[in-house]
Amino acid sequence: MKSSFGRRPAAALLCLLSLAAWLACIVPERTTLELRERSTDTLIAAWPIAAGDTLSLEIEHSFEHIPWYEFYTVTDDLRFNLDAIAVAGYGAGIPAEMDVPTRIEDGLVWMEDINSLFPTLHWITSSKYMKTFTLNDAEIFDFRSLPDASRVEAKIITTRGYLFRG
Repeated sequence: MKSSFGRRPAAALLCLLSLAAWLACIVPERTTLELRERSTDTLIAAWPIAAGDTLSLEIEHSFEHIPWYEFYTVTDDLRFNLDAIAVAGYGAGIPAEMDVPTRIEDGLVWMEDINSLFPTLHWITSSKYMKTFTLNDAEIFDFRSLPDASRVEAKIITTRGYLFRG
C-alpha cells in the first residue's frame, strides 16, 4: 500500500500558490512615482500618484542663473505630459522657436500648451542648479540633497501587492 504522506507537501504547496494568486487578484493596484538612481537602479524616493496629478520642476539655468520651471500632468496612460515652461528670458538652451502660445508674466516667459509626452524623465543633477520637485503644489523632493551629477530617473510604476510590478 502506497503512503499518501509524500503527496501532502505538494498539495500544501499548491494550496499556498493558489492562495497567493487569489490574494494578488484582490489586492488593489497602486500607482507610484519613483525617483531612481539610473546607474544602480536604487530607489531614492517614491510617492503615490494618479492620472491628472500635476508635477513641477524648478531649476536654475545657465551661467546667468535664470529661473526655469517645467509643469507636467500625469496622463490617463501614466505618462508625463509637458504642459508648460516658464523661464526668465531667452538664451542658449531655451526653446524660443517652439510654436506654442507664449506670454510674459511676472518677469517670466511662459510657453504653454506644449503637450510633449514622456514615458520617463531623466536628469543629471546639480547640487547647485537643480532645485525642487513638486506634486500637486506640495514640494516632495529637493534635488540639492543628492550628490552632484547623480543620474536620476522619474517613472510611474503600477503595482499590485508586493509581488507584481509593471
